[in-house]
Amino acid sequence: MKRLERLTAILSYLQSRSHTSIDQLQQKFSVSERTIFRDIRALEESGVPITFEKDKGYCVSDRHFLPPLAFTLEEAKSLIFVEQLARKYTDAPTFAHFANALEKIKNKLKDYQLTDVENLESKVLAYIDEQQTPRYLAVVEAACSQKQILDITYRDGKGNLTRRLVEPIGITFYSQAWHLIGFCQLRNDYRDFSLARVLELHPTSEHFTQTHLTLPAYIKKIENSQND
Repeated sequence: MKRLERLTAILSYLQSRSHTSIDQLQQKFSVSERTIFRDIRALEESGVPITFEKDKGYCVSDRHFLPPLAFTLEEAKSLIFVEQLARKYTDAPTFAHFANALEKIKNKLKDYQLTDVENLESKVLAYIDEQQTPRYLAVVEAACSQKQILDITYRDGKGNLTRRLVEPIGITFYSQAWHLIGFCQLRNDYRDFSLARVLELHPTSEHFTQTHLTLPAYIKKIENSQND
């Protein structure tokens, strides 16, 4: 990657996150710490408002500082594959948001790029089984962000039906299904709920204040227990 390309990529990477560490930049661009410092300085000298916060990293301080969007043809075409996966593996509200975002991206494409993208759209299609279309994804995502307790009616693998109050910590996808990971007040422990087995789900007006495991920490804990 040429330096000008790397500088542009670093700026885009910084703007896509609230804070970015030196280690993250080194791993992303496969360059030395010294090179990253030099590139950051070059961006600052060109007028990019970059600040550094201890224990957090770098950030672009002025969120209104946005360079023109530019996509390569390969980047634009890759979004068509993502669109099909989003259509198949997300619920209607989540896909609607993605579709709106994709339309905004398409508006930034050059004419020849848009022609190629539209041509690819006619040749890529994911089979969608309406009976397996995920539900509740947008509701669970909002509850995770707002620390909102969920009231769910759940049928487990043995067919047992229970009603649970769950404090959600995250959503993960495996075995062709989305799963809600949360602290179950009924079992007083963390539980994995396949959204395909959720019969009813409603956000309550209550919010939890308890500090929970992060989703990566929960997954690592499960992996370690399986290896023991």
